[in-house]
Amino acid sequence: MRFTGARILRDGLLQDRSIAIAEGRITKGPLPAVDMSGYLILPGVIDMMAAAPAPRGGERGCAWVLDEADRTGAAQGVTLQYMHQGWSWEGPAESPAAAAEMAAALAAMSGRLVTDLRLLLRVEHASARGTARLLELIGRHGIDLVMFTNRAARARDLRDADAAGFARLAEATGRAPEALSQLLEELAVAAPSIPRALCDLAEQFDARGVLYGSAEDESGEAREHHSMIGAGICMTPASYRAAAAARAVCDPVVISARELAEQIQTRTLDRDLLARCDAIVSDGAALPLAELAVYLAGAGLADLPRAWSLISEQPARLLRQTGRGRLDFGARADLAFVSEATGKVEATVCGGRLAYLGGAAAARFIGRRSALQMAAE
Repeated sequence: MRFTGARILRDGLLQDRSIAIAEGRITKGPLPAVDMSGYLILPGVIDMMAAAPAPRGGERGCAWVLDEADRTGAAQGVTLQYMHQGWSWEGPAESPAAAAEMAAALAAMSGRLVTDLRLLLRVEHASARGTARLLELIGRHGIDLVMFTNRAARARDLRDADAAGFARLAEATGRAPEALSQLLEELAVAAPSIPRALCDLAEQFDARGVLYGSAEDESGEAREHHSMIGAGICMTPASYRAAAAARAVCDPVVISARELAEQIQTRTLDRDLLARCDAIVSDGAALPLAELAVYLAGAGLADLPRAWSLISEQPARLLRQTGRGRLDFGARADLAFVSEATGKVEATVCGGRLAYLGGAAAARFIGRRSALQMAAE
């Protein structure tokens, strides 16, 4: 099929030209045309850290969570997404057992999902000592992205400074405050063995081609430690100093759309933050990444090619996903169709397959298909 009349993002510019897809790739040639005037055709969104959808009641089921993430992602122009899953002490849903269950469910459902949905494992420092079990899960399910965090240290700081906040944290983990405090003390006793475990994991990740970094670093020292063991990606840093430490050694900095949305709402957005970051992830934000990019362009905070590259081309580069994030000949056909009138995604093509169709775009696609069927008859 060939799409005409739209503006497409090519070579960093919005261009008035057609784009064709065949056999899952962007191609050339005289193919049946669909008029997409009034639309922007952009590379599919790549979300390096998507939050798992919240269950609508009852026990959390892996199949529902994955189906909902797939459906929601497709409707938001997402063609590749990493749903983050804990490997942690923080509660049943974040436990190693829950990670194994989610990975098995994803493997069982992969043939029916319309987006390229994968898992990002968020490995707590205190849980990194289960090296063999973690590596077995990664090898069995082909998990290729891991982030280290140190939430136990943050929880201890919270316990000492904010009793009410610590009580809320304990409730979130399904424990009484006293039980959580005791667990944190037990984890602190085991802390001397953690650096060696992290280094062992880093060596194994390098050998297996697993990308890894750190998330939520709260200080420059924490980021430097992660950088020294090879955890190069600085994901959603919790402080300016952590981000600055990453930039000082040329490690990529990936920021949270949730944080950006909060800054936009409070009118405290730092333009330099956008200029210096390497990518944006959804991180549980209510505003979809595609709509965030359109908003940033409309507000004059970044031009659309730059804003969109932060959710497509740049994540593809960081993930070493060649042939994605750009609308080049021969690249994988991952496309997001955005209405110029509304700024909303109205169609998504993932790997050459129609993953989502809505709004006025539906009439264009369906009308063209009807015309082709009549011509064939």
